[in-house]
Amino acid sequence: MQLKKNLLTATLLAIGSLTTVSAMAAGTANGEFKVKIKIDSACNVNAAVSAQDIDFGSVTAGAAGPANKTSATALSVQCSKGAAYVIKLTPSNANASGAGIMIHTSTPSDTIAYQLNSETASAKAWGDTGVLGGSLGNSVGGIGTGMSKTISHAVYATVTGSTDVAVGDYTDTVQVKVTY
Repeated sequence: MQLKKNLLTATLLAIGSLTTVSAMAAGTANGEFKVKIKIDSACNVNAAVSAQDIDFGSVTAGAAGPANKTSATALSVQCSKGAAYVIKLTPSNANASGAGIMIHTSTPSDTIAYQLNSETASAKAWGDTGVLGGSLGNSVGGIGTGMSKTISHAVYATVTGSTDVAVGDYTDTVQVKVTY
């Protein structure tokens, strides 16, 4: 009987130690990971779609008063929410101050000067000297409100040169550049 008792005790001790080892072996390990995305800033300028040409209309050759005649259009931009942007305008003569020259369509030696402005008939020229994150210079800037929201910027042009030139049509092309 003593043998059975010793055997039973030994068996119980063996089972108990396995349970203890098993309980001691059970544990948890923790870790973590991130879920990430990077949104890059974006801007669209709708000059080709929504901006109308600036048209001074018809003026009599050499007429008094057409200098300082002003006309306007609007540029629409859509930029990522919180994205800073700078809009630069450059006439085809590459003048950084926004002073352009309209050229006669068949007599290129005849020209009419104009000035781009960011405010109505003001001295605030609109050109291409702005730096993103720095001085706006003579450019116009803003902060995006989201790609689904359009921000409009008025562009004014003023005739600054004489209209005592050859009869006909005069044009120039202004490049629009949005840096963001």
